[in-house]
Amino acid sequence: MDAWEAVTAEYADLEARLSDPHVHRDFRRARRLRRCAAALRPLNEDALRLQALLEDLRDARDLAADPAWRAEADRIEREAASLRTGLAAAVAARDPFDPYDAIVLIDAEDDGHRHVQAVVDAYRADARDRGWRAEHLYNEPPPHWAMLEITAGEEGPGPWSILKAGNGPVRAADGSGFGPGAVHVTVLPDAEPGPVDPGDVRIDLYCTREPNAQTMLRVLHEPTGIGAYGRDPDPARAQANAMRVVSAQLAALESAPEGRYQAVPQAPGGHLRLRAAAAPVASM
Repeated sequence: MDAWEAVTAEYADLEARLSDPHVHRDFRRARRLRRCAAALRPLNEDALRLQALLEDLRDARDLAADPAWRAEADRIEREAASLRTGLAAAVAARDPFDPYDAIVLIDAEDDGHRHVQAVVDAYRADARDRGWRAEHLYNEPPPHWAMLEITAGEEGPGPWSILKAGNGPVRAADGSGFGPGAVHVTVLPDAEPGPVDPGDVRIDLYCTREPNAQTMLRVLHEPTGIGAYGRDPDPARAQANAMRVVSAQLAALESAPEGRYQAVPQAPGGHLRLRAAAAPVASM
């Protein structure tokens, strides 16, 4: 399938999904699909223009016995070739996850727990400045790690497109850093994985002796060892938040995203990590 055909097929799929009333029951999914459609629309317009040129080229070649039509066919062919090359390059450079919201996993190592809150505060301040929302996916995060959801509105780029560059060890504002391996950040697109077998998911419920204690649990995807904790006064929300983080990690592991990053699983129950991979090569 040519690049332009892949674009038109993807855009048609997005429009079909957005026309499904069931999709709009999940506001987060509907908002993401609308941003994806808006981001892909310029490429789809170029793809439709290329399709029209190719149809015109076929008609012009049928009349190529006439010198005037032969010149017209040559002109259309040059224009179509130029548009096809540019479209293929744009598709190769495109990250389809750019319109997505982001999940930020912040892990402390060694004595890095002293800096986790500073990193959280920096992400929340940046989100506020950009008009985004930054919320904890783990109520009252522990000192050694944190999980944040960064969400944007309908307009503008998705948080993933901007925050993905922050994968890896965290640097201080002055560039000095917090020390080797003190704090590590993994930014994930808030994507959905393929179907997950419920039998592959284990939920561990933790008991505490605290009065009026919140529900605390861990969701573990046993085949990959990827896990996430949930803590919330509402047990359903605690489980849903933990599963959302696990789902984002599984989606990244499947696509990593689209080959642009290599997924590096950690010890069982730990967070996934991403590292930069070679840039994709354009295909005609």
